[in-house]
Amino acid sequence: MKLKIGDNYKEEFIITQEMVNKFAELSGDKNPLHIDKKFAAKTRFKKPIVHGLFSVTSFGKVMGTKFPGAGSIHVGQNLSFKKPLYPDKKYIVRVELIKIIKDKHFGVFKTQIFDTEKNLIIDGTGTALHEEKL
Repeated sequence: MKLKIGDNYKEEFIITQEMVNKFAELSGDKNPLHIDKKFAAKTRFKKPIVHGLFSVTSFGKVMGTKFPGAGSIHVGQNLSFKKPLYPDKKYIVRVELIKIIKDKHFGVFKTQIFDTEKNLIIDGTGTALHEEKL
């Protein structure tokens, strides 16, 4: 089934401190702001925060597996980080189709992350290729 403008998908997710620690190891980004409680306590954030690029992997997960789904290739992403994500809190990722480029089978999607109080945490647009759905 082809997607249409306005179609959207959302789901809740949690990134644990253990996941942040693993991401720090895998990426090499061992900034103490992400992994050291004592260090983070002395900053404006007061506790460790999730790596920005780790937090937005939720967009790739949704676009590649759920909406538009399997076979999708995430080819571009613009981001604006409004607030930090904190480990072990619940967040909502929302992806909405806002433009279709039919001849290339591209879709442009509004990509957002909200906290459970509906505050916008990350805002952006992503582009995906899907041969069948776009």
